[in-house]
Amino acid sequence: MRSSYTPARALGLRHWAIWVAGLAALVATPLTERPAAAAEAFTLQLEPAAAFWLDSPQSDRFNPGFYLALRPGIALGRVVSLQLSYAMLYTPAAEGFTEDGSSHALMAGVRIRPFGTLQSDDSHYGGGLWIDLNLGYARTGDLDRFAFDVGLGYGFQLTPSFALGPVVRYSQILQANDTPNVDPSDAQLLTVGLNFTFGEAYEAEADAGVCPECAPPEAPKALPCAPTGCPDRDHDGVCDDFDKCPDDVGPVAALGCPVDPCTGKPLIVLVQFRYNSAALPATADHAEYMDPMLDAVAEAIAKDPTCNVCILGYASQEGPPDHNLDLSRRRATAVQGYLTARGVAAARIPTYGMGETCLLVPQESDVLNRRVEFRRLAPGGTCPTTCTVSK
Repeated sequence: MRSSYTPARALGLRHWAIWVAGLAALVATPLTERPAAAAEAFTLQLEPAAAFWLDSPQSDRFNPGFYLALRPGIALGRVVSLQLSYAMLYTPAAEGFTEDGSSHALMAGVRIRPFGTLQSDDSHYGGGLWIDLNLGYARTGDLDRFAFDVGLGYGFQLTPSFALGPVVRYSQILQANDTPNVDPSDAQLLTVGLNFTFGEAYEAEADAGVCPECAPPEAPKALPCAPTGCPDRDHDGVCDDFDKCPDDVGPVAALGCPVDPCTGKPLIVLVQFRYNSAALPATADHAEYMDPMLDAVAEAIAKDPTCNVCILGYASQEGPPDHNLDLSRRRATAVQGYLTARGVAAARIPTYGMGETCLLVPQESDVLNRRVEFRRLAPGGTCPTTCTVSK
């Protein structure tokens, strides 16, 4: 099929080099953010699409056709993935012509998720906005030609290991000037379809300054390290240096305070939010510790009909302030949803996001700053907007 892929050489090497530069610019900003601690992960992309020729003579000789690509790859983090690509194309002959068009392309490329650092841990390597560039060769008939394509898509995370979304792709096959009996121009193609992404969910990331062995087995492993045999006058397993209620017995996840927000004393709860996530802990992430605590909060509020409590959400300083403010609001709302599901009226537990303000342990542990706080409200009162006075 020598004459099937021949239109204008307009873009050429200079133009696809511009695409490479653009992709590099997209990567630059996200990579300056705090990277995820996720390990490398394998991905698989399946991309069926409708294909349309953009210029003549292809648009005259062929009707719109079908495009299918398979791209195995490896994600190097939240932002960058490397991939191989096999793509096949079939476009039926237009009226008046007898030869159908077909091609096979083998390429290698890179996929960029420019906002990958802002994606939740509950997402995976196919969710969100992405752009990719693939370079290689296309086989048409007995001709091998240099080719490249650029795709733009968005993945909606349907499960932790599967994303689906739309994709638009521009492809170009470059034609040399010295091929006998072939028009020395390029072929340009547009495809519109769906991208299916299969891959692994992010691994939970570790936090600097967190010492798992410093918390007892029955408590969430979030407190900073303390010397063995540290002072603990109420014998609740929380060292006095970190205990917000050193004379009252309370769980580690409440910093040693009794789990009762109706006493009037601010109650801090380490809900074990993961990095950039507002999801309550799954079973494997300390839900066995969080659920009883939040159940106790719900029970305490239910027992006292005069008790209204504000749920304050907090975030660490790992992202932009505006993003952290929104994240803290969503965390407070997530806890509110848990309590309302257990019979507490939403009107009795309003929420407020504090963002990255009021760090519990500045410069020591990001985990400790991903938390919620309960404060009892005076009759007719509204959520406070100032920090709790620390012990």
